Amino acid sequence: MNSSVELQRYKKLVMIAGGASVATAILFIIIKLVVWIISSSTVIFASLTDSIFDLLASLVNLLALKFSLAPPDKEHRFGHHKSQALASLAQAAFIGGSSVLLVVHGIERCIHPQGVLYLDLAIIVSVISIVITVLLVLLQTYVYRLTRSEAISADRLHYLSDVTLNVGVLLALALSYYGYLWADGLFASLIGLFIMKGAYVIGFRAVQTLLDKSLGRNSIKKIINAIHSVGDVKSIHDLKTHRAGPMVYIQGHLVLDGNMDLFKAHDIVDEIEKRIRIDFPDAEIILHMEPDTQSTYEDVVFFDSAEDKTE
Repeated sequence: MNSSVELQRYKKLVMIAGGASVATAILFIIIKLVVWIISSSTVIFASLTDSIFDLLASLVNLLALKFSLAPPDKEHRFGHHKSQALASLAQAAFIGGSSVLLVVHGIERCIHPQGVLYLDLAIIVSVISIVITVLLVLLQTYVYRLTRSEAISADRLHYLSDVTLNVGVLLALALSYYGYLWADGLFASLIGLFIMKGAYVIGFRAVQTLLDKSLGRNSIKKIINAIHSVGDVKSIHDLKTHRAGPMVYIQGHLVLDGNMDLFKAHDIVDEIEKRIRIDFPDAEIILHMEPDTQSTYEDVVFFDSAEDKTE
């Protein structure tokens, strides 16, 4: 981060969001367990199962957030930020497992439909779940916009899917009320499939981070424009970028006049870094200077235009 103040703010925000996620999951488990025991609804059981896996995922997420905030040490010079991606991968596994369980249980209930007891109570719980989940997602969205934390993003995505889950629960309960008993099992299976899709998205994003995926096209354009805005830079090649937690890593080779004074070349690079930090204040930037000679241009891939199509 740019300063200790910003780092402390980042820590505070992500830990608040992580703690709120755990507290919400615990509350849901208690409420839904009581209602499922009373009503015997399959969709309430589906929602309860999802909340249990939510709690496991949120606990892993909270631990990973705490670990990722540890400063760099002798063995981890770049810090521990990628632990957030590992937590997201664990979330994907938890959520994927719960989705399979829901699909199987829903199919069984479709084959052997049963009436739902205490429908009014089950509906009230579903409405309460939607309201609380929406509030949590709003908090996570706010924190993500300020921190760009991957763990918070993954947590937000699966709680956002919970909103859809609870809407599905409401529809199933309403149909059951009017005598369509098969709706209970059908919606449980559909919810399971929907959650499975969310698990795939979370897992895919986590893997991309662990594989050091480059920043998006718009970010690359900003970096290239910042470099080209400073005079005396002939070209840039081997531009590489990636993100890990709150940190952005940028490195590249700048081609300068080979007869340029070393102090002037150093000043140029300093100015480029300042301009890049306008859009990426927390970036760790490494720019290598090379002379404008024929050997410099051999076996390199150039990214000299803001029209670069890098995704």
